[in-house]
Amino acid sequence: MATRRSHLLGGVATLLALSIFAPPVLADPSPEDVAAARSIGTDGVRLADSGDCKGAIPKLQAAEKLFHAPTTADRLGECQVSVGQLVAGTETLNRVVREQLAANAPPAFTAAQQRAQAALQAALPKIAQLKIHVDGAPADKVTVMVDDEKVPSVLFDSNRPTDPGAHQVKASAQGFLDATQSVQLAEGGSVGVTLALKPDPNTGAAPVPVPGSSPTGAPGPTPAPGPTPALAPDSAQSGGSKTLPIILLAVGGVGVAVGSVFGVMALGTKSSLDKACTSKVCPDSSQSDINALGTRATISTIGFGVGIVGAALGVYFLVTSGGGGSESGAAASLPRSAPARRLEVQPWIGLGSAGLEGTFQ
Repeated sequence: MATRRSHLLGGVATLLALSIFAPPVLADPSPEDVAAARSIGTDGVRLADSGDCKGAIPKLQAAEKLFHAPTTADRLGECQVSVGQLVAGTETLNRVVREQLAANAPPAFTAAQQRAQAALQAALPKIAQLKIHVDGAPADKVTVMVDDEKVPSVLFDSNRPTDPGAHQVKASAQGFLDATQSVQLAEGGSVGVTLALKPDPNTGAAPVPVPGSSPTGAPGPTPAPGPTPALAPDSAQSGGSKTLPIILLAVGGVGVAVGSVFGVMALGTKSSLDKACTSKVCPDSSQSDINALGTRATISTIGFGVGIVGAALGVYFLVTSGGGGSESGAAASLPRSAPARRLEVQPWIGLGSAGLEGTFQ
């Protein structure tokens, strides 16, 4: 008991001496920072001497940030190694060993370097090596995490110093399914991990494009109107007045056909989802069917809308165009000297609906 108490008091006394002689890390630290480093560092050394390295590490780290001392850094490195943080601990000890001490440095500093050197030599052989290989995607597009730490792509296929123990390795990339593997590293051991990235089927399927709509099924920009037909008196005699109704009827037929086909497909997809989903909750594997149902229903609605509007306008213009073999109706009543009237026609497509609009000029 007396020996342990002497060791505790010796550690505290050494830290107090270092607060006077240690060179600061920060430029011109304030007296408040020095006093805080002394107080926090003293608590950290006491915890380390009592065997509570987990409690000592945060205090020793805080003291080092405020005011550097080789003895504080040495105890921090020893504690990091003690709790299994071998990579971080050996780096801390390396900084102590490589530090150039002043010629008039106190003996405690020299003793700290010697102690750090001994701890470093004992810890280095225990560090494990982890080699990570990723298949299926370019290395620069892949993100690899070991536990919560990101691994730079330049370290792929190279030995990466890693703490012994259990680790989870995860690889991810846009457009691919995540790949995860658990590994157990022994002290001084070396393990290779291969992660295979497979394309994500939910992002690989492209929706069926619809004229005038975006690839996602949403309404796209309205097509620019082409040359507008002119309705002149002579057009009735030549039979050209029936061209527009025929085109509109054809568009209407195509629209109804497209709406029917995608309507049947949507009903089939809904039937599959009704079987797969229970209590209105669907499994993750049904996400592609859900996306397909929305796309097919939208295309079906647009198809029927275009078909109905096209057919209605076609019948209207066909009826109002007259017989077409001789001058009749409005065209026959127009004087020969009257300027030709023009019909401006523009198609439009909206969410779930479509049609044509036109004006006489």
